[in-house]
Amino acid sequence: MDNILVVDSMTMISFDSQLCTNCGTCVVTCPLGLILEGDKASERTPFMPDNLDAVCAKCGSCEAFCPEGAISSLFDTSYSKVSLKDFRDIGPEQLGIYMRKRRSVRNYSYELVSKEKIERIMDIVRYAPSGVNSQPVKWLIVHNPEKVRKITSLTIEWMQGLLESDDENPMKMMIPTLISAYENGKDPICRGAPHLAIAYTVNSQYIDSTDSVIALTWFELAAPAFGLGACWAGFVKIASISYQPLIDELNLPPGHVVRHAMMFGYPRYDVHSIPGRNPVDIKWK
Repeated sequence: MDNILVVDSMTMISFDSQLCTNCGTCVVTCPLGLILEGDKASERTPFMPDNLDAVCAKCGSCEAFCPEGAISSLFDTSYSKVSLKDFRDIGPEQLGIYMRKRRSVRNYSYELVSKEKIERIMDIVRYAPSGVNSQPVKWLIVHNPEKVRKITSLTIEWMQGLLESDDENPMKMMIPTLISAYENGKDPICRGAPHLAIAYTVNSQYIDSTDSVIALTWFELAAPAFGLGACWAGFVKIASISYQPLIDELNLPPGHVVRHAMMFGYPRYDVHSIPGRNPVDIKWK
């Protein structure tokens, strides 16, 4: 059999018979079990039947785990421009220190973060896992500090309205302190951060909220590697659910809602130590 690139007319992935050794790794690692075994005797490579195209999650697991680089995706996508050929995995000690050193940053310098640096972080964040690789999270990056201050003021307005209403809300106990701080020139909402990263999705998908949390967690964890700090902007997220002036200010596409928000920028202070935490609570079976 001649060495050819095997590509079915409608398939989502291709198997290069010149490189494929029929090891079966792709068959085992496909999360949905869509790839069928090849046949070494007839030199047929593994394949995914055309009628399963609509089921394929486009996750790329088959491509990622193929030891020979024999699999390529045919669906429209954008690759991260990196090579794993000479990459050395981060040791557990280094990774542990990096992750434990992470802090929620609530004091920021006035220096702006370049759009180029933010885009480099987002190129990492787009690889965050999502349910069935649906990749539902879209992003609103509020880069203009004045726009961030506007969002802060609108969030305070929402708090004032909540305080004056008859609605029962556990937040009412803390709202007077937050409003007082704001009236005295402080920013208790976005903590003076110059930028906001807002994750939003289509309103009808409930699981998208979890996917957004995962994506923003990746953002927060990646930020220190770029010299940045971040913190969850929970008040902005809560206010954006119901306060129409804030909804109008964010101006998301129709049918989309804010899932979560995160403030970020260059930290004013450096981290010099890692504080303690409660011992891990594990139950073994």
